Order: sequence, then C-alpha cells, then structure tokens
Amino acid sequence: MRATFPFAVTALAAAVAAQSGTIPGLDGRLTNNASPSYFGRRGAAHPNGEVAMACSYSMCNPGTVPIQWTAPMNPNHPMFAMSIVRESNGRFEQITDASTTYVKHAFGAANSASTCGGTCQSSGTGLRVNCTDVYGAGLNANRFYLGPASEIDPWTGVWNPIGSYFDRGDPEVAPPSNTDGVRSLQSTSGGFPTDAVKNRITLKEQDLLTPGTFYYCCHIVVRGEDGDLHWDNLGHRQMTATWTGTTWTFAVPGAFTQGSVLQQWTGAQLGNGRNGEDDGHFVVAVKVTPLAGGTWHYEYAVQNFDNHRGGASLRIPVCPTTTVTNITFRDTNDDLLDEWTATRVGGELVFSAPASNPLDWNHIYNFGFDCDIAPEAGDVVVDQARVGPGALSVSIATQVPAGIAEVTTLGPGCGAPAPTLATNGLPLIPGPGFALLVATQPAAPVFVYAALGADDIAFGACHVYVDAGFFLFGSTLADGNGDAQVGYAIPNDLALEGLEVTWQAAVAIAGAPLLGFLELSNGLTTTLGTR
Repeated sequence: MRATFPFAVTALAAAVAAQSGTIPGLDGRLTNNASPSYFGRRGAAHPNGEVAMACSYSMCNPGTVPIQWTAPMNPNHPMFAMSIVRESNGRFEQITDASTTYVKHAFGAANSASTCGGTCQSSGTGLRVNCTDVYGAGLNANRFYLGPASEIDPWTGVWNPIGSYFDRGDPEVAPPSNTDGVRSLQSTSGGFPTDAVKNRITLKEQDLLTPGTFYYCCHIVVRGEDGDLHWDNLGHRQMTATWTGTTWTFAVPGAFTQGSVLQQWTGAQLGNGRNGEDDGHFVVAVKVTPLAGGTWHYEYAVQNFDNHRGGASLRIPVCPTTTVTNITFRDTNDDLLDEWTATRVGGELVFSAPASNPLDWNHIYNFGFDCDIAPEAGDVVVDQARVGPGALSVSIATQVPAGIAEVTTLGPGCGAPAPTLATNGLPLIPGPGFALLVATQPAAPVFVYAALGADDIAFGACHVYVDAGFFLFGSTLADGNGDAQVGYAIPNDLALEGLEVTWQAAVAIAGAPLLGFLELSNGLTTTLGTR
C-alpha cells in the first residue's frame, strides 16, 4: 500500500490563467479561535433540544495592502463561517449545517498589535498591514451580522448586498424594499428575542452527547484574496461539551491549529484539488480499515473548502470484479428525501446528489463502503454541481480500491553505461506473458532480484532498491544485442490484486563499480491489477 502525497505538499495544477478579481498583496490569515460559549437552547426538554453557541476568533493582515473592512450593506468586508465536527466510531463528521448556521459579516477592524509578525501600521483604512482584529463570542453571536453562506462566493469573496438576507429582512419586507440595497434586517426582527438559537451555531443535544472528540472550526473569506493564499484562512480547536443540569458549558483542551480540520482524523490520509484558477478546493480524507476475511472498509470525508459551484457527485474508481457492500452516506441535515444515492457505473462507484443537496462550501459529507480490494493510490473525482467557469470536475489524489496495474521507476542504476530494467507491459491479472526486460552489454550474465518491499541503500555510486528480504527471481545471459528477459507469469488470482513487488537487476561486468564486478539497474515497483 502506497501513501498519497502529504496534505501540506499536494501540488496544485499549473495555472494557465490568472485568477480573476484578485488584489495584489492582499492576504488574510486566521490566527486563533477560542472561547466557545453557550447562548441558549430551544425545543424539547434536555436531551432532545438544540443548543446555540459562538466563539471568538482573530485574524491578521500579513499582506502588503490593507484589507477592506466596511460594514454591511457595503460588500467589502471579511466574512467568517463556523462549523463543529466530531470524530466518532471511525468516522469524521460535521454536526452543524451551514444552511442553519449563518456566516458572520465583519463590520469594523480594531487594528491591534500583530499576531503574525511585523509592526502594525499606524494609519490607513480597513485592517492595516501587520495588524490584527479580534471578534469576541458575543459579537459573533449577534444575529444583526449573521447571513446565509449560500449568498457568498468563497473562492472570490464576493457577496452582493442587493436582495440579500440583510436587504430582505426577517420576516421579509414587501417589494421593492427587499431589493433596494437598504438594510431591512434589524436586531429585533424575526423572533430573535424569543428564539435563542436561530442563525447561530446550532447543535443538537443528542450530537453533543454522542461519545467522540469534538472540534470547532472557523473559515475566513476575504474578498480579492488569491486562492493560493486561502489555506491559512482555516483553523480549528478541540472542544469539550458538558451539560451541567441547567445549561451547557464548553472547554478548550487543545491549541489552535491552522488548516483543514480533517488533518485531525486519526489514521486518515488527506489530499486536495481545485478547479484551476476558476474555482476552489475540495479536501478528501480517507481511512481504510482491514476487516476479517480479506476485506477492507473505506471511509471518506469530503470537505468543500472554498468551491463555489459545489459538488454534484463523488466518483471513486473501484475494481470491476469486486463486490461492494455496506454502502453508507451522511450529510449534515435530517432530510431523508435528499440523500445521495450510490450506483456502480463501469469501473466506478458513483455517489450522486439530488439537485437540492449538493456539497456546498463549509460542509463535510461522509461516504463509506466495504470491498475485497486493498487500497492503492488513485484519484477520486468530484463533479461540479452548478454551471460556471472552469472544468466540469475536480480530481483529488487519495486511496481507492481500483485494481489499477502500475509500473513505477525507482532511481537510476550504476555502470558505464548502467543497465536498464523495464517491463513488456502492465502487470495485469492474468498476465501469463508478463516479463522483466534488461538492456546491458552483449552476452553479460544477468540476475533479476525481487522483494516485497522497497529501499534505497547507497554503495558509492550504486543504489540497492530492493529491501533486505530480496531473493533471486531469475537469471539469464544477455543476447548479442545486450537484451535479456526474465518471465513473470501472473496467475489469474484476484487475491493478488494490489500486490507490490520491487525489482532490480545486477549484471556481472569486469571492473564494474559495485565490488569490482557488478553493475546495477534502476529499480522498479510493479503493482498487480485488473486494468
């Protein structure tokens, strides 16, 4: 099993065009979230009600230009999205819904001492360069500044106040006042005095009582910030929740951590991908657990970080010959009529969303299944839910049960010239004619070694790529052209799918660099598969 690329160094595709609407030098950074606080409950008696909470956060300006910061109804200000997630029973799941947990619109920058280095500029507008702004939990619970996430483009940071929730009011005012760009929402609107939970971070008490590890998360959206700078806009902390008999209290046992909260999922591997310069990122975490009888459970958590068009389907490569069972899906609401459905389409397991429930930003959805194919490196694909600029889909490197046959080269050989090791094709099951090919000097003795693990041990200019468990697989003499072949007949046994074998050839040549009589080829790793 080969690991996917580490999350922190996953390469983005080279941009073919600049991201539109960016402001050179603009950069926001989330530096803390803290003080999770209780703001009331509603509904049935404990433990069957809902709880409101909010937390504080701070951000700084490590860029070279001020961040615009004017209150709604002006569109030029940062916005702050919140969510709560839980790791429980092998799954990492979001327990808040962005359709009911509204986004905070900032209204003024304090410009205090910097939390990200440098000296806070003493003059200017907005959040000045090297300055920090902090919003307490009380301000972040103020419904006067909370609006729906669906109105915001998280990739560009664009929010249009015309016809917005603030413009329409709650309850909505009559036309034309609901689209005139004048704030209709007031702090006494919409039953806010009697409903302590509405629009705030909303949690079901039953979710808080489920055993697990909780995290509260924040995501800042800055209009005009380049997408390459978005990663430090995310952050999270561990949280505990306790019912005292009359109220809930929250504590913070862990430090603030930047980046996707999915990195906290024990034993998971992360990858990410985005729609070029046209739209934002999806993050995929996968945890593969061996089960009895040669099967594995695959559990994926897919986060829409900042992709405006959203996800309409998740396509996972699956070996066509495997049986997939125990298929599961989890979103963030309780509506059983808008669940994603799973179907086998060719060599893929496809989870498809109804039009009413795409994977929108500030959401994590969960997908799981069992099958008898071991994990290997591969890409899942998220198809975009809405029309817009850019490609129709986004690929993310992760682990999949695809049964893909592969040949990977491991470093150079040594000699003058070094012998080369290759294959006569992909290591497919079955593969009775599969062979290892060596190109070297005419009539030279050739020895092909195999191992179930790879290594890289240097002996001067030579490198040994098979691990300590290597064995001699076959030997032969090169022909008059210097070509040699050692056969590796792959049986018709699907239990071998995903098996990795590392190969290296040694050639006996007088005066060679290793021990005075051996040249070594490059290394190869073959992964057995059905396609």
